[in-house]
Formats: sequence, C-alpha cells, structure tokens
Amino acid sequence: MTDPIEARPTPWQTVLLLCGKCARKMDGGYGPEKKQTLRSALRSELKAQGHGRSVRIIETRCMGLCPKKAVTALNASAPTRLLTIPRGTPVVEALAQVMAPRG
Repeated sequence: MTDPIEARPTPWQTVLLLCGKCARKMDGGYGPEKKQTLRSALRSELKAQGHGRSVRIIETRCMGLCPKKAVTALNASAPTRLLTIPRGTPVVEALAQVMAPRG
C-alpha cells in the first residue's frame, strides 16, 4: 500500500514564475543601479512593501516565449497573462504589472 497524499499549508498568497533562461541571458539590468536580477529586485521591493513571505518567486525553465532584452514572467493566479518585462523597467512598475489581477 502506498502512502496517502498529504496537503501542507504555506505562507504564500501569490506565486510568481520567472523564466530562468531569460534571466541568465539578461545578467542583471534591474533595480536602482541596473545591476540586480529581476528576481532579486522584485524580492527587495516586496520586502520594502511589507509582503515578506506571502509572495513566492520561482525561476522556471524556458516558458517558450523568448523576448529580446526582457524576462518572461507569469503570475500563477492568472496563467492566461504572460508578461515580458524589458531590461531597465522600474521595479515598482514591474511588480504592479505582474501582481495585477486578470484583465
């Protein structure tokens, strides 16, 4: 007999997926000095806004959309809305777009 499937609680309210392949190609380009990765810039802004651990940012494999000089992002709550965030986009604007509800 196999072990039963168990559910575990998490502190996350939102899960953001970023393309790791795009991020590696970019090698920075975000944040105040344009030297941070998109993931670290978003994480810093989330902490500054007081979200702490309620938002989980996960770098994935290629999502199939390969923009030039941008990172592909997806809010798991809105899988029909795939975003491309260009290098140099202000972090506050990027976060607002990726956290925006469907529509």
